[in-house]
Amino acid sequence: MQALYGYYRDDKADMVLSLRNLKRSIDRIYELYLYDLCTLKELHRAAEERIEILKNKKRPTEEDLNPNLSFVNNRVLRHLEENLELSHLVEDKHISWAEYRDQFKKVFNQVREDEYFLKYMNGGLPGFSGEKKIVKYIYAQYICNNEFFHTFYEDLYIHWADDLDAAQMMTTKTIKTLSEDANDKHGLVKLFKDKSDEHFGPLLFRKVISNDEKFEKLIGDKTKNWETDRIAVIDIILMKMALAELTEFPEIPIKVTLNEYIELSKQYSTPKSGNFINGILDKLVIFLKENNQIEKVGRGLL
Repeated sequence: MQALYGYYRDDKADMVLSLRNLKRSIDRIYELYLYDLCTLKELHRAAEERIEILKNKKRPTEEDLNPNLSFVNNRVLRHLEENLELSHLVEDKHISWAEYRDQFKKVFNQVREDEYFLKYMNGGLPGFSGEKKIVKYIYAQYICNNEFFHTFYEDLYIHWADDLDAAQMMTTKTIKTLSEDANDKHGLVKLFKDKSDEHFGPLLFRKVISNDEKFEKLIGDKTKNWETDRIAVIDIILMKMALAELTEFPEIPIKVTLNEYIELSKQYSTPKSGNFINGILDKLVIFLKENNQIEKVGRGLL
């Protein structure tokens, strides 16, 4: 949707360049995911460094010399630290929090005072399930809505807010699905489930552009009582995307397409867009069916 909006607003838009930018914007979701995973690694590192500093004091206490190692030995965090795939991706994409280690020390100091964290450190969350619970809790409470990280992402990516939701879901899924016997090469979530999934975005983009005149006429015929300049640009783009799915993607159920674009309009367009798009798309589906322009394959796709 964002890529199409940019394409339609640029009189000199180039399809190849637009597709390249679309791919880059999709890749950024995965980069945000890697950054978010690395926040957990940095917190783990802050905990390890604190232990070493206390041990090397001039007059260390008994507690300094024999610290509680529950957090630094947390197997979820250890897995992230030792995961070769994560290390290679982070290096390849030049992802680093090295300049902001003092910020992670501050965050960890906040975590140390948390009652739920203290419960974990005192054995109140036993076993591997307990280790996952505390990591999920810290991630949700101290990273997901942290203003510092949001400011960092905002400076890094123009569409950070929308992309971060997807990245955070991937991070949460990584923690949730990690198994006790995971090795150092597995455990990361993939951005795409298969090649078909990977190609969907660029293909949808091309289908909308290549059928633009046809979709423009279909929408125009069903909105004759509306002044074109009063219809939100995003609404028109969303309806064109819906038409592309309805007519060019036989494997996507009609109801899925309708629900998806109605929800997108509620989130990104005007307060009345949901009802407006719902009404127009309902009319278009009827018309397209009557004219044999919708062909869905498989059970339950109508």
